[in-house]
Amino acid sequence: MTITDTRTDIAVSAGRARRHSSLIIATTGAVAMTLLATWIATGLEPWSVVRSLLEGAVGDRDAIAETIVRAAPLALVGVGAAVAIRGGVVNVGGDGQMIMGAVAAVVVVGWIVDGDGAGAPTMLVWAIALVVGALGGAAWAVVPAALAAKRDVPEILSTLLVNFATVGLVTWLLTKTFLQDPDPLVITAQGESVADRLEFTLLLEPTRLHLGVAVVVVAVVMTAWWLRTPRGFRLDLLGANPSLAAQAGMSVVRDRAMLLLVSAGFAGLAGVIQLFGISHRLTPGLTGGVGYTGVLVAVLGRSRPLATTVAALGFAMLATGSEQLERDGAPREIVLVLQAVLVIATAIAIRPRPAAA
Repeated sequence: MTITDTRTDIAVSAGRARRHSSLIIATTGAVAMTLLATWIATGLEPWSVVRSLLEGAVGDRDAIAETIVRAAPLALVGVGAAVAIRGGVVNVGGDGQMIMGAVAAVVVVGWIVDGDGAGAPTMLVWAIALVVGALGGAAWAVVPAALAAKRDVPEILSTLLVNFATVGLVTWLLTKTFLQDPDPLVITAQGESVADRLEFTLLLEPTRLHLGVAVVVVAVVMTAWWLRTPRGFRLDLLGANPSLAAQAGMSVVRDRAMLLLVSAGFAGLAGVIQLFGISHRLTPGLTGGVGYTGVLVAVLGRSRPLATTVAALGFAMLATGSEQLERDGAPREIVLVLQAVLVIATAIAIRPRPAAA
């Protein structure tokens, strides 16, 4: 190793340390200001707010399990968004892709269970549902990917618009087609309940911690490993310098389209996990806004799968903790403010700096 190489390594390490320290300082300062504003507005001392959030999120076994359950689909959507962002693609269509992944799984599983495969093993049905859900989510991103490739329409715009179309389509499917609940007394848009044997096994009764969480862990670990392979490094090159990536033999348009489909596949997989693990039936509100929040946790995690998962856990802690916070007299909206502040602080901390003259 030469002296130049050593100096380069030191410079890179120093740069990373500065970015990490600025992120910590910006986030800590922003959270402190939010807690101070909460104190002024509600009379609740900052430490009381923090204590209520922690008690509601990790205060006991049930709270911890609930936090993990809420973080699971968020982490999956976030990791998919993170992979796309690293390649220069922003996918905000996670909500629609989650729902369509769940729809695809319900249709195929319904055919398997009600048709010749009525006695199919539960594990096999789950595996098929997960694959079909991922494909369904990816299929819902084909049009935005084609628009980006053929007409140069930004993915952030097309995926957002497709989300609005999804709401109307799913409402129609759940009120006018075979997917609607056959119970004549049901007047809302919803599907029939998933068969009891097809609900994901609970890992810790009587909590809602289910087998789908293990699927998320495997997906996150495999993605983190893949990003450290040569193909993963090529993905970083695509996002950082498309011209150089093209010179290296990559097809920028095709690869970005594939990234969008992969990201949508993660969202479709999250939809299946939410369906079989939590909701147990199709509804227009299946996602609970996870598709949008997933982009935020990807930003907080700086497009790194493991860091994105930690950010998802943080957001889930805020969500579960907000219930205890509300019981203690504070408005739950404070949590939304905290989430927004965290994202803004992160964006400020990691903003690109102009190159020295």
